[in-house]
Amino acid sequence: MREIPIHYQIACVILTALFIWSFSIAREPRGWRRLFQSMFSKSETFSVNKNKVIDEALKRYGIVIAMVILVLDVSCFVLGVTHPFREKLRNLSPEQRESMNEINKYQNAKPGISQLP
Repeated sequence: MREIPIHYQIACVILTALFIWSFSIAREPRGWRRLFQSMFSKSETFSVNKNKVIDEALKRYGIVIAMVILVLDVSCFVLGVTHPFREKLRNLSPEQRESMNEINKYQNAKPGISQLP
């Protein structure tokens, strides 16, 4: 099998890391909220209800964001795997495309014939 181009590999690694990070935040928002509050908040007191609302919002939006990142990651992977095949089809001349279309029409008309690789 041909190698996946480097820009697809880099994008997949970054998107996978973002997915894992966002999913971990959505799964356990309390620890991330406490870390954020200890680093960036003033030393004022926080109410339990306010913290609970923040935790619920992190969980709700975090799952949605994690799933969007996962869909992007899988899409990028599929684009990387299919890149050599798309590049091969792009380099065909019009005559070769017409010939391929005729072969595909003939094969689709007869269900018993196996597909060419």
